[in-house]
Amino acid sequence: MREADHPDKAVIRLGAYALDRERGLILNDGRPVDVRARTFSLLVFLVEHANRVVSRDEIFEVVWKGLVVTDDALTQTIRDLRNVLGDERATLIKTVAKRGYMLTLQSQDQANGRGNDRASAEPPTRSQNLGEQGPPSEARLDLLLTPQVDADLLGERSLRRAFDLLVDESRSTVPLVGSTQAAEAQSARISGRDRPAVAVLPFALEGIASSHLHVLRDGLLRDIIRDVARLRTVFVIAANSLQALSAVGLSRLEAARLLRCDYVCAGNIALDGSILRVDVELIAADDGHVLFSEIFSKPLVSISQFGQTLAGEIATLVAGEVNLAERNIAVRRPLHELDAWQAYHRGLWHMHMFTGQDNTVAENLFKAAIHLDPHFAPPYTSLSFTHFLKAYLFDPSHLSEEGRIAHHLAARAVEIDPHDPTAHCALGRALWIVGAREEAIEALECATVLSPSYAFGHYSRAFIQAHSGDAETAIQAADHARELSPFDPFLAPNQAVRAVSLLRLGRAEEAARWALRATLHRNAHAHVRRVAVLSLTAAGRIDEARQLAQVVNAESPENGNELFIRANRMRPEDEKLLRELGQQSGLR
Repeated sequence: MREADHPDKAVIRLGAYALDRERGLILNDGRPVDVRARTFSLLVFLVEHANRVVSRDEIFEVVWKGLVVTDDALTQTIRDLRNVLGDERATLIKTVAKRGYMLTLQSQDQANGRGNDRASAEPPTRSQNLGEQGPPSEARLDLLLTPQVDADLLGERSLRRAFDLLVDESRSTVPLVGSTQAAEAQSARISGRDRPAVAVLPFALEGIASSHLHVLRDGLLRDIIRDVARLRTVFVIAANSLQALSAVGLSRLEAARLLRCDYVCAGNIALDGSILRVDVELIAADDGHVLFSEIFSKPLVSISQFGQTLAGEIATLVAGEVNLAERNIAVRRPLHELDAWQAYHRGLWHMHMFTGQDNTVAENLFKAAIHLDPHFAPPYTSLSFTHFLKAYLFDPSHLSEEGRIAHHLAARAVEIDPHDPTAHCALGRALWIVGAREEAIEALECATVLSPSYAFGHYSRAFIQAHSGDAETAIQAADHARELSPFDPFLAPNQAVRAVSLLRLGRAEEAARWALRATLHRNAHAHVRRVAVLSLTAAGRIDEARQLAQVVNAESPENGNELFIRANRMRPEDEKLLRELGQQSGLR
């Protein structure tokens, strides 16, 4: 390696790209390339340790600064970096099995010997990069769908880039929607159905002869099936068919294949002294692996009281795990092969990242789902929520316009499926954002009556009550939502809502603790951090508040404190409090 190629130099050649460390840029033919901050830090670290293997622990320590994250976070960032550098074949950044990663830098002579033809060629156009020559490559899809969260990429520039990528996708030979290939997409499920199908098998009674417990078992089966069906997200096999099969002696997977199911919920009921124990598993029918396993223990004396509650808890777990599994399937599938259900779930993944660019990609995926199945209510519901997020978070200067669109789409979802709790929930949030608070509360109550285990419905009630209603009721609803769904993608907003409620009640130190917990989630958005600033200020922790306020001001310059206050439709006395706290902390 020559002196000019040493990784300590300011500009390092990386194939057709270059790293300009002084300016903090990755360049392609002299033009800056958009890249996430974490991805850029990873590249700098790999360059500093070029031509040697660096372990995952080393990378976590330096790039993530000791934060506890999963291996998936590093794998995704490596993948993102390879996409940025056009290194899809991993020739530049190599994976060394069971050891880590190595970035290979060549000498200038080697680079010239290999790269003269490339250097003299015309740089690829966007359409060439994104492929007018066939189905979307994995790199193209990553470029289209990988969330960008840098502060300087948020807002109009980020949204424009997402729009451009989606336009390029529509011009490819395999567009996202409107093609015969999209209409002929093959199901990724072994059932062959266009929706995931679930069978809740009668639980086995371990050494229990009590007829009373047989009645409990049969009642539990029907209650679980009813509660899962209420959530309207899966196709559920009727209880009568399941009970008929239980006498035949088929295995779980044999029953799944016979019933054309993708998932099987099964379990055992046993007595341990005076304690009744219910073991529950959810199994993927394609390969038999267990998606979750949970144990519920209840005192036998209270058996008549907990049956319905237990069924609701199990149903919520089943629906949540099935939706997560379906989302993982959708994220792995090529874009042009998605059916309506998968496009919907892929959109949910992006929507729950709470960035402007992800919201735009989610919006287009929901539109694709509607195009593929106009009578499928959930995409209308989620498309409504993307416009709610625009009105509330990303573009509050157009609150009225986006609120009207959100209301129209939610009303359409209710029209398609008046028994869908998610549709009524979307309608409630849309009504609130346009100023119809009482009607909004009625719609949200309808959602939770239709599905008492619907965690997002309870959270939405907490959201509205926290900002413009009864703060104590908001805390109860938020707590219940977390109890129903402790690992929910809306956990950060839920905790922020609790902080707002506590702040309005004058419990500032509690509010600060909850708000700071909310900021630790990777999808915590600017308003979550804004609530933390206000809560810290109220608790007298001014230095912390001002430091965090600088971050909020930088990442959300177009969405100031005044717009935040107005969007939340708060009472005059609460608005006054938040304005004073904002001024003390330096929030703009």
